[in-house]
Order: sequence, then C-alpha cells, then structure tokens
Amino acid sequence: MKKINIRPLLILASLVIIVAGMHAIAPVLNLFLVALLIAVSLDPLLGLLLKRGWSKSLSLTVIIMILVIIAVFLTIILGVGISEMSDKVPFYQERVSEVYQEGLESLATKGINIEDIENLEVFTPEKLFNLSTSFLGGIFSTFGNSVFVVLLTVFILIEFANIRIKASQGGKSEDKLINRFSGLGADLRKYISITALSGFFGAIGQLILMLVLGVDFPVMWAFLSFLFNFIPNIGFFLTLIGPAILALLELGWISCLILIVGFVIINSLFDNVIKPKFVGKEFNISILMIFLSLLFWSWVLGAIGAILSVPLTITVKRIWEIFSENKGDDKAFRTPED
Repeated sequence: MKKINIRPLLILASLVIIVAGMHAIAPVLNLFLVALLIAVSLDPLLGLLLKRGWSKSLSLTVIIMILVIIAVFLTIILGVGISEMSDKVPFYQERVSEVYQEGLESLATKGINIEDIENLEVFTPEKLFNLSTSFLGGIFSTFGNSVFVVLLTVFILIEFANIRIKASQGGKSEDKLINRFSGLGADLRKYISITALSGFFGAIGQLILMLVLGVDFPVMWAFLSFLFNFIPNIGFFLTLIGPAILALLELGWISCLILIVGFVIINSLFDNVIKPKFVGKEFNISILMIFLSLLFWSWVLGAIGAILSVPLTITVKRIWEIFSENKGDDKAFRTPED
C-alpha cells in the first residue's frame, strides 16, 4: 500500500500544544524570554571581556553590576512615574469625563445625533481609561520583576560563559547544526541594535519636546517610547496615546496638536525611514509577516509578546530554515508498508 506521511499532522498537533502551553504560562515565560533577549544582547560584551584575559567570575561581576544599575534606574523611573500618576488618577478621570462631555456637546451643536455615541459603552471614559491602564500594567508587571529578570539573565550568561570557555579550550563542536544556531544570536543582536538605536534617538527627541511643552512624567513616557519602538506597526500609536492625552487634559488642544505633530515628524524620521530600511535588508521580513507576528505573539504572550514579536519571529524563521536544510536526514514519522 501507499506510504502515509503523518509527519505534517504530528508537527501541527505539536505546534498547537506548544502554543497552548506558552499561552498558559505566559507570565512566567515572559520573564525568561526577556532575560534571554538581554543575555543575547550582552553576550558580545561577555566574549570581549573573556578574550581580554578577564576571568569568568570577574567578567560576570562587571556585567551583573551593569545589569543592576540599569534595573535600579528603570525601577526608579517606573516606580516614581507610577506613584505620581496614581496620585493624579482622580484628576485625570475627572478631566477625561469633562473632555468627553465637551466633545459630545460640540458634536450636538453641529447637528449630530449623540445618543448613539452615548449608548456605545465601549467609548465611555471609564472603558478607555481601564483599557490603557490594563495594557500598561501588563508591561509594568514584567519589567517590575526586575530582580527575577536579572537573576535569570545572570544564569543564562553563566551558561554562555561556559560555552565560550570550552570553545577557547578547543572543545567547540564542529557540528553544522550548532554553528547555524550560533548565528541566530547574531541575527537577534542586529535587530536589537538597529531597533534600540532608532528608539533611543527617537525617545530623546520626544523627551525634549515633552519637556518644552510641560507634559507630566516625560522621562517615563520617553522610556516607554523606547520600549514601544520594539512593537512593529502600532508601537508609535501606543507611544503617542499617553503623552497626547495628558497634554490634552492639562495643557489644552493646541499643546496636544503640537505634541502629535512633533511625534509624527520624529517617528517618520527614525521609525518609518531609517529602521525599516535596515530591518528589511537584514532579515527579509515583509510588512504583512511583521503585522501577523504582532497579532499572534500578542495573543500568546500578552503585552510583552507585542514587544518580543519580531525577535521571536526571527528565531522561529531561522529555526525553521535550519531544520528544513537538515530534514533529509530524518526519515521518521512514516508508517511501514503493509
């Protein structure tokens, strides 16, 4: 009888189980993925210190100190920002309701029936406010666990250090599969460096603009802008929403419009001109693929999945290419002939 190839069905079933498992343990998995990405980014620094003759313990100590300083800095930024914002939540809620009512009255004076809008509970100030705070809470919850992220990063770097030491002592495997996987870290670092640089300079420009206008919590919004730069397609809109709303509530429509125009100009320069040019050349990922990966990983992992969507897609794409090149050696998953 004809051979039945059940491998595609087994692969599909395995993928469904893996994705369901990832979705179920997303809060814990997010910590590991963030730590892994940080460790991959710091691996070149670790290799440089080891090549210069530094001991493993001393190299790791230096990197741990850098991680702790960054973690403390981010914790202070987020902690102070969240604390001050919490104190002003009643004011913001009151102002949101006032602006909402002013908008409805403005539409009513133009002859627009506002009853249908009022009946749409989705657009109530409470719904919009809760939605925005829920999304930010998903991000803060992961980065708020900075101690666990730092510890996981250290453990991963220890393994990286052991691999480098064994390689320097002639213990590196010549297996082609391992060599290809070692190139995956380089791909991730290229993407991270391109995105981080564009996000950093964009965040600096936005920080200056917010300081000039007098928007509340400019440092926290600048950090979130840097973070949201890793979210493809919709990252800019997430960056814009918070500062624009605060500018509207505290400074008025003119300042809000100035801020929006300024953010659009900065984003057009760094995010829509510079970054896509390099990302497209380096990784050959279409805009459609990026958008679909954003939707998929956001559903699987939540808010952090949106930030990690492109690195995860690059990883899956590279792994698929690696195993596709080696599938000829695997003759499993076939039923014997009758």
